[in-house]
Amino acid sequence: MNDLRQTAMDATPMSAAQPQSHFNWPRALGSIGLSIVINAVCPYLIFRALAPHYPANDVTPLLVSTVFPLIGLVIGIVRQRMVDVISIISLVEIGISILVTLVAADVRLALIARALQGTLTGVFFLLTVLVNRPLFYYVARQFVAASASGIVGGFEDANRRDEGRTFRRITAFWGLAVIFGSVINLALALTVSPAEYLLYSPIFGIGTNVVMIAWTIRTARRRFEGGGR
Repeated sequence: MNDLRQTAMDATPMSAAQPQSHFNWPRALGSIGLSIVINAVCPYLIFRALAPHYPANDVTPLLVSTVFPLIGLVIGIVRQRMVDVISIISLVEIGISILVTLVAADVRLALIARALQGTLTGVFFLLTVLVNRPLFYYVARQFVAASASGIVGGFEDANRRDEGRTFRRITAFWGLAVIFGSVINLALALTVSPAEYLLYSPIFGIGTNVVMIAWTIRTARRRFEGGGR
C-alpha cells in the first residue's frame, strides 16, 4: 500500500469537470519508478549485502531492509503535509511487518507472515463495505479534495444520488484484489529466495495498484460526469 497514495495523487485529474482529462501517465510513471526503487530495489540490495554477514535464516537483514519503505512513506507524508487513511494503513502494515520479523523464528517464516498480512488488510476493506461509507469513499474524497476542493460538494451529492453503490463496489473490488495479491505473495514466499521476494513482491504490488488506481479514478470520474448514475 505504500505506493498507492502518491501514485493516485499524481494521476488524479485536476478537475472532475474536465472530461478531456486522462490518467496522468508521465507523473504516475515517475512516482511508480521512485516507489520501485524505495520499496523493491533498495530492500533487495541491502538484504543481498547484509545476508552473507549473518547466519543462515537470520532475520536481521530482512529487518534492516524494512527501513527503506518506512523512509519512503515518511517522505510522502512530509511532502503532502498530511496523514490520511492510506498513510495510516501503510504505517500499520509496516509496523506489523517489523513485529512479525522480530518474533519470527527465521526469515522464511517472517516472509510468510508478511505475505498473509495482506489478507487481513483485504478483509478489513471488505468489512467496511457493510457500513454506510466504505473505506474508498474517504480515499476518493481525499483525492478529489486535494486536486479540486471546489467539487467536494458535487462529490457528496453524487454519492447520495448513487446511494453509495459505486464506492461499495470499488472497496469490495480492492479488498478482493488485496487478498489475491496476498495469495501471490504467499506463493513467492514459499518458492523464491528471500532477496528475490523483496524484489518481486513490491513490483507485483505496485503494478497491481497502478491498474486498480486507474480503474478507480475512471469509475469515480464517470459517476461525477454522469450525475451519480
